[in-house]
Amino acid sequence: MNVGYTFSWLLPSGDIAQVRDIIAKLRLHAIELGGEVGDMIEGNGDDAQAVLFTATIPGATESRYGLASAGDFSWAWKGSVIVSSMKQISELHGAAALLGIEVVEAFGGMVFTTTKNPDGVVESEQREAFDWTNF
Repeated sequence: MNVGYTFSWLLPSGDIAQVRDIIAKLRLHAIELGGEVGDMIEGNGDDAQAVLFTATIPGATESRYGLASAGDFSWAWKGSVIVSSMKQISELHGAAALLGIEVVEAFGGMVFTTTKNPDGVVESEQREAFDWTNF
């Protein structure tokens, strides 16, 4: 089964050092999952910064994973892959949530939001992408 899968990451606040640390940890996690993982890349513009890496997570096509900011101290990322297995990509996104990133995943008509609560526990919420009764 191959399914289109989109994701977004949001880190409401943080400085570049925190973001480097988070992305470095996620890159190592991607390696532990058995993925083909590229080097960490950092880009800086006039008012923008980004830290990312490219990876092919087992069961998913290649994508870029990172965080970018347009200078307002919030960081975000959006990506998409084709997946044949949700296991490893979900593990990567669970690790992102443990590090404080709000993760929103969409596939198969469903939306999953995963966050870390104030007690440090990762929680997921699932809903339909569309309310078919009102469509």
